[in-house]
Amino acid sequence: MKATLRDNIDRSLKVYPEHPRVEWVLSWPGQVVIAGCQVFWTAEVSEALERGDLLGDLVQLVRQGLSMMQRAVLSALIVIEVHAKDVAAKLVEQEVSSINDFEWISQLRLTAYDLYIRAVNAEFLYGYEYLGNSGRLVITQLTDRWRPESYHPALHTPLQLPVLH
Repeated sequence: MKATLRDNIDRSLKVYPEHPRVEWVLSWPGQVVIAGCQVFWTAEVSEALERGDLLGDLVQLVRQGLSMMQRAVLSALIVIEVHAKDVAAKLVEQEVSSINDFEWISQLRLTAYDLYIRAVNAEFLYGYEYLGNSGRLVITQLTDRWRPESYHPALHTPLQLPVLH
């Protein structure tokens, strides 16, 4: 199962730039879509910070006739993307100008190809545990506390912490 998820995520990341986003999100399983969108969100915000309306297309897509499975994928993705848009607005408001600023590094960020999840100085390898096509809770300021297991279920894997002597 993990190998299949890894393969699907790898393949989806490779073809993402070649297809319109609205086509891409309907072509892959929900967990793959959410992981992929988080990878590309991390990359896009990082690039914007280094240079000094991701939702519009999804809103139009959700208004079309979709299967129940496609609607479930989009519903979960939109919750996460709305939160991502709020985070980006907060970064602009706080005048974050570097990928090394604390406000940016304190966000959960998935990086492409190695699929590491990073926040501050913590780093977790994406676990590829099957999550199914489940919905996501709304993310608010009260629920947006950095606890890996509450934000992304794939972070339930044990931490690799240094042993102190």
